[in-house]
Amino acid sequence: MKVPASTLLFSIALLPLASAQLSESSPEDRALLTEQAGALFKALVPAVKNVSSGSVEVRVWRKRVGFGTVVGAGRVLTKWSEVRRDVRSLSCRTGDGRWLPAVVSGVYPDADLAVMEVEGLKADPVQFADEKTLKLGSFLALSRPDGEAAAMGVVSVLPRSLRSSDRAFLGIVMDLEFKGPGVLVRRVEPGTGAAASGLKAGDVILRVMDQKVNGSFELGTVLQRLEPGQKAEIVYKTAEKQEVANVELGGRPRAPRIPYSRMEQMNSMGGHRYSDVKDGFRDVIQSDMQLDPEDCGAPVIDLDGRAVGIAIARAGRIKSFVIPSSGIKRILAMEPAKPQLQPGDPVERTRNREFEPGDEDPFELMRRKMEEMRRLKEEIEEKDK
Repeated sequence: MKVPASTLLFSIALLPLASAQLSESSPEDRALLTEQAGALFKALVPAVKNVSSGSVEVRVWRKRVGFGTVVGAGRVLTKWSEVRRDVRSLSCRTGDGRWLPAVVSGVYPDADLAVMEVEGLKADPVQFADEKTLKLGSFLALSRPDGEAAAMGVVSVLPRSLRSSDRAFLGIVMDLEFKGPGVLVRRVEPGTGAAASGLKAGDVILRVMDQKVNGSFELGTVLQRLEPGQKAEIVYKTAEKQEVANVELGGRPRAPRIPYSRMEQMNSMGGHRYSDVKDGFRDVIQSDMQLDPEDCGAPVIDLDGRAVGIAIARAGRIKSFVIPSSGIKRILAMEPAKPQLQPGDPVERTRNREFEPGDEDPFELMRRKMEEMRRLKEEIEEKDK
């Protein structure tokens, strides 16, 4: 069911503002903003209803670490980096509150996805629609098992690869001070397609693949649509005349990595939490949805309530990634790898029974109770801040 456009526009405009103001407002204002946000998400219920039955909560020691999307009879896709922490105590909770034991049977490491077998799961698989109807600014929402939306936002970047080797590389350094028209080449990297085609420092690129470029953003946007090995027709101007070159694009060199400790410090600024695995995906849609890391694995819907992908990572303050429908179908057509577990970790748990706390191994029960106590302590400390 389609959400009324007026409600949608109001929701998208208000929620980021409410989120930004929440920490600085009075208790009364916070209560009002929370109430308004709840009403907006309630308005999305008709859109997420059909897809929500195909999602589950994924829990480790009864702590939710993500959502899962049903893709076959008793088969669920979820985020691998979240569940691999302790596959011995993995379970799923359905929208009607049932607890079911789960086993990781396969992994797609390049997509950070795990395939779980969930005994007793009766939900129908999610039917993925064509994501090619999405445009910049298209509405997206996360579908929870309880029939409500967990997050909402819009498409900010259309599907693209986050792998350096998959990104087209021209081989120039641009002069960012140049006012145009065109893009001034400050330096040409040796051994690249640009160097082989005769481009030189001082040349001005005017068009790429029949599209005018005026600045780094426009040039980058055009290159983003191309692939390594593809030939791009480039119209450029030298000091004497206008030339045309067919440049064979290469793969982008791997950028230097920021040290892990520094990266974590940068990510923690502003109090936001991000996914541990949030880069290197082959094909993702970027959205401004403000996911929590444990929201990953849930189906993502469009304005018409069609499933167009699976949320895979929160990567920045207003940057989340979604594997589109076509990517999910491509992944499922491949044979998953065997999960790489730590020595001593069991491959399977006890089967053919309902997941009841009274039946747990004493060791598992103790671990679960300790985890609950830790979470309670964190909640108390958070309230005291």
